Amino acid sequence: MRKFIGYFKDFHAGYFQKSLYLFTALFIAFLIVINYTFDIEDSFIDSFYGEPVRILLFLLYHGIAYYGVLLIIYLHDKDSGVFSRKFWVKSLLGLLILSVDRSVFPYVAKILIDGVDPMTYRFYFKTLFNLYGVITIVFALFIVWLIYDRAEKDGFYGLRFSSVGIKAYLVLLLIMIPILYFSTYMPDILDYYPTYKRAGGVRFSTFYDISENWAKLIYESAYLFDFVNTEILFRGFLVIGLSKLLGKNVVLPMAATYAVLHFGKPIGETVSSVFGGYILGIIALYSRNIWGGIFIHGGIAFFMEVFAFWRQ
Repeated sequence: MRKFIGYFKDFHAGYFQKSLYLFTALFIAFLIVINYTFDIEDSFIDSFYGEPVRILLFLLYHGIAYYGVLLIIYLHDKDSGVFSRKFWVKSLLGLLILSVDRSVFPYVAKILIDGVDPMTYRFYFKTLFNLYGVITIVFALFIVWLIYDRAEKDGFYGLRFSSVGIKAYLVLLLIMIPILYFSTYMPDILDYYPTYKRAGGVRFSTFYDISENWAKLIYESAYLFDFVNTEILFRGFLVIGLSKLLGKNVVLPMAATYAVLHFGKPIGETVSSVFGGYILGIIALYSRNIWGGIFIHGGIAFFMEVFAFWRQ
């Protein structure tokens, strides 16, 4: 934990400005209020489900958050270097990869599971949805890494086994466990979790005449694996991958973009994602490693599922 405390002290030294953080917080709060007031993602963007224009809408959606915070940073520091050509190309590639990942699954599902028995379709759909990011995110970022960053010593955007410090992450997760448990007493949280309840596991297990526990194990394993995709994009690429171009300025825009990713989930989770993304971003920036973030993120998701199952 001393190492983490050192990270936070060093990050904020010479960087923290009240006005910068105030305007950034107000901007993110504005995005959250607008989305949850007008239900932009669920009612508008999702109305184009399965259409190519959805990619552009998500690119605009996340781009407003990401570049909006960068504009605030630039207005506070005109020498922040955010307008280099390499930065624009890499950041746009990252946001495009995110937007494609959030939009193309209907086409993937049509290719891979079209024609399966209707009784099992939903389960295959939900499970595959948590796995296909290996192609749309990990593989796509691997191509970007080969082009721009393969000479760096951080491995593939922080996916290296040195400097993990798992004990410190375990302490952070243990601190979170009681918070996670009590959050399941909030109606909107319990309405959303466990995510398994929307996966059609009962029908799947009935169709194959197996214990539903097998359906739960298959679904939850795929669900937790998806956090590898999330961490490598947000803490790996948007923090470690862009840090040599932006320095400490990588963290705040990533946290704002990460909040937008949570639109559609309970608002409390969206708000907490800003703080979670910020904390994990600082740790990734200094440790040059994302395995701890995967452990924390996956651990939180795991206990949210467990506690929600318990409360059902």
